Amino acid sequence: MVQPINTCVLGVGLSGLTFHVPFILALPEIFNLHSVLERNPKAEGGKVKERFGVAPKIHRTLDAVLGDQEIELVIIGTPNDTHYDFANAVLNAGKHVLVDKPVTATSQQAKTLGDLAKTKGLVLYAFQNRRWDSDFLALKGLLSEPERSPNSLGTITEFESHYDRFRKGLKGTWKDEPLPAAGITYDLGSHLIDQALYLFGRPTRLTAFIQNLRGVGNPKVDDCFTIHFHYDAGTRSAYPLAVILRSHILSVRAPQLRYVVRGTKGTYTKYGLDVQEDQLKVISTPKGIFENQFGAEPENIWGFVEKVEADDITVSKLCWPSRDPGAYVELFRNLGAAIREGAELAVKWEEATAVIEMVELAHKSSQEGMTIAVLMSLVDIRVDLPSYSRSFVVQVPPSSSVLQVKQEIQEACPGQPRPEGQRLIWRDRTPRRPSLGMVICPASDTAASPPVPAPTPPPTPTPTYNIPRIPYVASAFPRSTITPRMEFTLAPQRPIMAYVLYKHQKALSTLSSAVQPPVEPDNLSLCRMIAHQTLEKNGWAWPDILDEDFPAPLEGGLQYESAFVDGKPYLRLVEDFGSQPTPVQERALKVLTYTFSILNMTFPTSPPMRTVHAQSVPVPPHVNQLLQQLGLPQMRPANANINPAANPNNPILPEIREIPIRPLLAPFMMLIFRTTLLLYFVAPARKPIFGVLILAWMLYEIWQPIRNALLRNALNRLPEHQRQANNGAEARPVQANQAQEPHIPGAVGARPAAGVPARPPLAGGTLDQQAAVLFDNLANLNIADEEMILNAPAGTPAPEPGLGHKIMTFMSLLITTLHPAIWNRRRVALRRREGTVRTEANMRNSAPPPTDNDEDSIPGQEVNNRAAEIRQELQSQYSRRPRWIQQYMQRVVEEDWVDDSD
Repeated sequence: MVQPINTCVLGVGLSGLTFHVPFILALPEIFNLHSVLERNPKAEGGKVKERFGVAPKIHRTLDAVLGDQEIELVIIGTPNDTHYDFANAVLNAGKHVLVDKPVTATSQQAKTLGDLAKTKGLVLYAFQNRRWDSDFLALKGLLSEPERSPNSLGTITEFESHYDRFRKGLKGTWKDEPLPAAGITYDLGSHLIDQALYLFGRPTRLTAFIQNLRGVGNPKVDDCFTIHFHYDAGTRSAYPLAVILRSHILSVRAPQLRYVVRGTKGTYTKYGLDVQEDQLKVISTPKGIFENQFGAEPENIWGFVEKVEADDITVSKLCWPSRDPGAYVELFRNLGAAIREGAELAVKWEEATAVIEMVELAHKSSQEGMTIAVLMSLVDIRVDLPSYSRSFVVQVPPSSSVLQVKQEIQEACPGQPRPEGQRLIWRDRTPRRPSLGMVICPASDTAASPPVPAPTPPPTPTPTYNIPRIPYVASAFPRSTITPRMEFTLAPQRPIMAYVLYKHQKALSTLSSAVQPPVEPDNLSLCRMIAHQTLEKNGWAWPDILDEDFPAPLEGGLQYESAFVDGKPYLRLVEDFGSQPTPVQERALKVLTYTFSILNMTFPTSPPMRTVHAQSVPVPPHVNQLLQQLGLPQMRPANANINPAANPNNPILPEIREIPIRPLLAPFMMLIFRTTLLLYFVAPARKPIFGVLILAWMLYEIWQPIRNALLRNALNRLPEHQRQANNGAEARPVQANQAQEPHIPGAVGARPAAGVPARPPLAGGTLDQQAAVLFDNLANLNIADEEMILNAPAGTPAPEPGLGHKIMTFMSLLITTLHPAIWNRRRVALRRREGTVRTEANMRNSAPPPTDNDEDSIPGQEVNNRAAEIRQELQSQYSRRPRWIQQYMQRVVEEDWVDDSD
């Protein structure tokens, strides 16, 4: 049996005795009212005993509550300005929190509490109980009616929500004082804003009018507000949406207006408030919450729907009942399940934070007298899995790192692939439509099967949905669910996908005669082969459904008509409630789920060109002799740079022709640019040392091509037989440990030509060798020592480096790795080491493969046993390693690769 949650209620005023204590007492199997915070009880047992006859433990200070180790959950029903301080203290004390609305005075405070709760692993719940009002439940049911339902309001164009009352004077409580989070916008506005965001999401813009209408009390405490949420057309539907949230303090009406929802087909109007608050104020026993009439709304305040008939003139009126009673108790049941079972929160803290953010923007809009653009707090990122032909969308904050995105993918992707098994293969940073391409290793899944689940039927779509937004899974369209609008022409044709475009047009023409049947392209099999190879080269599996023929057409089925939306041609489903698609239509819809996605991809229009590097091939002597006898021009190597039209008697021209102008042009221009910048900031005339350094640096930058030119000149000045001997030496195979470079005399690693005495290498070659050795030594600083520690036998004592050693190493690497060559070398070494650590971790943490209990039918039993032995041995070695090495290996596995950190 699950132990009830020991609960403490902070504050036993209206909020505590009306909205919290009754539900805690009514659910003894989930909660136990352990204590309350009551600073000055007037009688023994305090207000709770006076009201319900139950005497919980009474704490007089918050410190006493925080120090009580028996308390698991704290409900904060105190004044608004105390919510943040109390919730912060309770979370730091290691207790779960339910905090009344408004949760905090600022959105930054709410975000801080949310981060703290995640760090502590605690439940932080916002008391947005109005989501369980009976009229709001009825409204949700009405808005969820499918488009073809006779009760549907169509596309919503205006949503008006009221919480009006008539009150001429002040209440004389803390709500009338100018404290943080004071005023009716924070108080009642939190409920209206929460319901609007729950139904429609974050708006595009916000306009608000907030004031102290009565002119009584402190003018900073508002008692009236009107907030407009603006949703542009295309963000959620084809029509713009206006959401109007209003609370008027001098509204003379009985019952008060609650909702007015206008759609393209009808209007919903509702008067009167939910009855649960009035019932909780007078309830005699907490068990009354479960009586039949609790939360049930009287029929005289049920809402009604007005619908326009087919003639667009006649209006019919029908009652829309609030059949489901209000159920604040469901909030507490969800809270208990979240604490004891880890259930998902019905009211997420991020949603409560967004409510406070909207309240802040509303006050700002009212003060500045302007409309404010609402920034999106989350970014939708489309994740493509080429290996599984699957796409889905995750929502992350704009500042998320690659690791955080991978963790969100782990939660959203079926199979829950671990972050270390995900590999980023492309990244599209388009602001409006960011996307990522991922490769997921099947071994990284927590489940044994690949992450391609049995698809679930999508919700009934509305005309705002379009096929290109639907992932192209073969069964994305069950028979009972058809997208009512689809685009049947695309922008520029892609010859490389001519086969797919042909299938696309054929599927559209199958659905409607408004689309002309396509002309079969020449050599259809060749077009299919090109499209097939292009898809596979880009990491996508070829959909077999594109190779299947369409079934024979049948009578009946769905009817589509052509229509133009925003100047683009579409097919629109003719309203025929209850019709089912024929097999050929169903096949066409499935084909379109693939072709739309494929034709919206970007592929190269031509195969990549191979780059061929020209090589100097020696010309045998007898070939030129034969050509000379025939009176033909002699052959020369491709890179000899011999100009036959040049004057052979000019000794300067050959030297000039040997200078490689084109390779020198780009580095020379960059050198001039960087030198100009240096001369601008440094005055060499005043300090000659700077001029010497700049001159030396210029010579170093340009020395390599000059050296190559000098070496080629030295080679050309050799006698003919020595050059031929040198060319013959080049034709001999090179040993594995020798550099594959042109064997120019004097170059690094070159062999001396035949008949020419060996000369020591030029200073330039020695400098390159020394620089390479120096770069390697700096890049591999401490790498060898660290490898020895990691590769040491398990159990070998390895003391953790001290703070001084870490500081010296950090400063050394900070200085040395500023040079790109050093950093590239070190990154290669670190990646090699990280790969070893990750591989060992994957083998150590991999789940054992399933085996059959029948020993006579297990062909791989020995392999499985060997794998289990290796896994057990690795786990044993890991457990015997020093703690600081274990922590290092864990950090390597949890974080990104070295080159994924950007």
